[in-house]
Amino acid sequence: MSTISRRRTIPDAARVWAEIDLDAVQHNVRVLRGLLTQGAALMAVVKSEAYGHGALPVARAALAAGASRLGVNEIEEGVALREAGINAPIQLLTSCLREELDPGIEADLTFAVSSIDEIKALADRSRALLQGTRRGRRVDVHLMSDTGMGRGGFGPDEIWTAVEHVRAERTLELEGIFTHFSSAEEPDPEPTRQQIQLFRRLLQYCEEQHMRFRVRHAANSAGTVFHPQAHLDMVRCGVLLHGLRAWRPKRDRLELLPALSLYTRIIHLGRRPAGWTVGYNRTHVCRKDSLLATLPIGYGDGYRRALSGRANVIVRGRLVPVVGTVSMNCIVVDVTALQHGAAGAPEVGEVVTLIGGPPDCRISVEEVADKSGTIPYVVTTQLGTNVERRYIGVNQEVFSREPEPEVRPVEEPVLRLAKAGAARSKRGAEHTARAASA
Repeated sequence: MSTISRRRTIPDAARVWAEIDLDAVQHNVRVLRGLLTQGAALMAVVKSEAYGHGALPVARAALAAGASRLGVNEIEEGVALREAGINAPIQLLTSCLREELDPGIEADLTFAVSSIDEIKALADRSRALLQGTRRGRRVDVHLMSDTGMGRGGFGPDEIWTAVEHVRAERTLELEGIFTHFSSAEEPDPEPTRQQIQLFRRLLQYCEEQHMRFRVRHAANSAGTVFHPQAHLDMVRCGVLLHGLRAWRPKRDRLELLPALSLYTRIIHLGRRPAGWTVGYNRTHVCRKDSLLATLPIGYGDGYRRALSGRANVIVRGRLVPVVGTVSMNCIVVDVTALQHGAAGAPEVGEVVTLIGGPPDCRISVEEVADKSGTIPYVVTTQLGTNVERRYIGVNQEVFSREPEPEVRPVEEPVLRLAKAGAARSKRGAEHTARAASA
């Protein structure tokens, strides 16, 4: 039994990195805009670091390609975008706690509300903050309508009461109303049609009461593709920006481009005899003398444990299997077959592709999701903060430069939230810094 310990100098010390193609993001935005009917606008949803791709670079690329506003989940996400120089409308898509409100008001975010208590809290904090030179400003509000999702929002019989409460507050501006689809990606269209019908009835009732919302939105990514009658004034697309789907691609004719690839390097090569076991619980047994490569990625980095013994990676242009159990920080792949090829055995330090690759030998996010029993969103959002993001494509001077000073004054509550967010999670700062150095 022998071990191959040959190493070569690595000019770039990254062990694991994701490459995000911003040209692909822009292409996908243009494809989606081409689907839209009756002048509907596109919201680029960049919550959870744009599904793991990096919120700031993706936001800049999407806006430059024609998206009109951004969608986020938390105030912290919106504030980070504001501080980076984004001046487009930024829409919160879920409810906020009272103690979170101040920085969002200061950063001119658009709020989603789903209860009377939320409206009262937002009005109270707005009255307290919008004083002096800022008197007369209003906070844009969108009512969240529950038409069947069941995780928040006003019920059908509560909408008009909510309208009256917002309209009674001089510091709040009732800009829009929206709903969430529960199952727009499913082959059976009926549940979504029922939600659309209910939402339209609510809109009609409000119009009969002389209340017409400027921005009405319902369609998520799947709704945008499969339910054009739900485009209304705006659609909300997130995962499609990155060329990903939660359904089989053959169900649509969209020519989307995948934006994310994932790479690592071989850190160890070892020859092991037939009968040798690999990984925790000895789940793999070498059937013959084998050449095994260790890769420094595991479930701690977001490479899911469910891929144990099921996934492949690409080494020297060929698929090779993951063998044994995926560990927290390592996986093992069997590269025995490569040593008999024309190129010979791989070397320590050699780049390995886990997602991506050429068209004739490609590993897609969807494939990884399928083999790990989940959806594509999970695969990309769970890639760890230790996985470096590198950005390619578009004009890097535009998308990677230091942001221009913001016209809007960044006041103390914004800075406090940004510091708290940085202490809680370094994701946004890391992505921004890496975009700047790409």
